[in-house]
Amino acid sequence: MAGILRRALVPAARQVITQISRPIAIRATQAMDAHVGAGSGGRCGGWAVRSPPQDIPFAVKGLQHIGLAVPDLLAAAEHYRSVFGAQVSDPVEHASLKHTHVVFVQLPNVCLELLHPVGQESPVAEFLRKNPNGGVHHVSITVDNINSAEGYLSEAGVGSLPIGNLSIEGASQKSGMFLQPKDNMGVLIQLQQSSRPHARV
Repeated sequence: MAGILRRALVPAARQVITQISRPIAIRATQAMDAHVGAGSGGRCGGWAVRSPPQDIPFAVKGLQHIGLAVPDLLAAAEHYRSVFGAQVSDPVEHASLKHTHVVFVQLPNVCLELLHPVGQESPVAEFLRKNPNGGVHHVSITVDNINSAEGYLSEAGVGSLPIGNLSIEGASQKSGMFLQPKDNMGVLIQLQQSSRPHARV
């Protein structure tokens, strides 16, 4: 009896779900189509996209790296080397995060930066206290003019952190800065001057 009911009800339930979901999908497509209008950049991969404001005084050049905090630096490096076939560097001291060691993992289209604290004064130590298994610590983006970016973002209410603010030797501009996560939907974003070379493994 239960088998007979199941055979009768399952096709009917599928038909109801299809009838409900089809209008939802149509409305979602219509909403995306309507999104393409004045100030739009058209479509990218089937999604409607909007062009950035014209008055931004700097340009984002690309993703520089993704920083991952790890509880065991050597074990994490070996994992990416042996499991994913990535090239990995030897551990070095981080250029701008004090009391932090880093291993660079080179993938075909992006560099991962494995971060591990050396002592409790490292900003990565606090992250690992809250996330003992590790995780995404920050995203690094290159810009063509970090001085212009800093001024524009400050006026827009996006604050910076007093870590990683390095100056290019002999120059009047910074090479990198970190932005307040609370001003970027909870994401710690590092900006770097695009003329700074990418990490090589």
